[in-house]
Amino acid sequence: MAIEPAEAGESEMLAAALHTYLSQTRFAFTDLTGAQATRRITLAVTEWAVSSGWRPRREAPMRYIDPPRQRNGGCRTYWSPPWSAYLDLRLLRDNGPPVAVEIDRTDDSTAVDKLRDEALRGHPALWIRWHGAVRAELPFGVARMRLPTRSNRPPARYSLAPIGTEPTVTFGGPVTLDARADAHQRDQQRIVEEKRVAALPRPRGPIW
Repeated sequence: MAIEPAEAGESEMLAAALHTYLSQTRFAFTDLTGAQATRRITLAVTEWAVSSGWRPRREAPMRYIDPPRQRNGGCRTYWSPPWSAYLDLRLLRDNGPPVAVEIDRTDDSTAVDKLRDEALRGHPALWIRWHGAVRAELPFGVARMRLPTRSNRPPARYSLAPIGTEPTVTFGGPVTLDARADAHQRDQQRIVEEKRVAALPRPRGPIW
């Protein structure tokens, strides 16, 4: 299978385009819970995708590049990390690879790992971080757009002033062809391993 490099910096350009769309549409919200704010942001990104002629898919399944390890914990056996994971959004495009999107209020999530692997596959990867300071380092190929919300306590309610014209986008740098080729090889090995594990008899007891 040939490796088709994505356009250099495409993640960064798409994040900037999303920022422009939110600015032009005066995207804002007031006095929302964390879950409500996440849903509002997700809807805005979905509307941007539709306006661009793309097909958004929520909770889109993905696989990490490296296979997980089977571990024993008390009375159960589990895979770490799990074989499958889900992206908040996957934007399907007719004229390019799909775009992976994660939307998070904090850095404490699996978003970085998922977006890293999507970028290594040649897919543009966007991380929308809203509220609080950003600390996590960005993997190559991943662009982060920050939405500077404010909150009041207690209980926490979040508000976002209309998006300005100054982009708040950070880019982790381009993925090299060598890194993409190495990831492609490991991804193929993971596929072989996943098929091997699926063919094994199921052990007794729950597997997570």
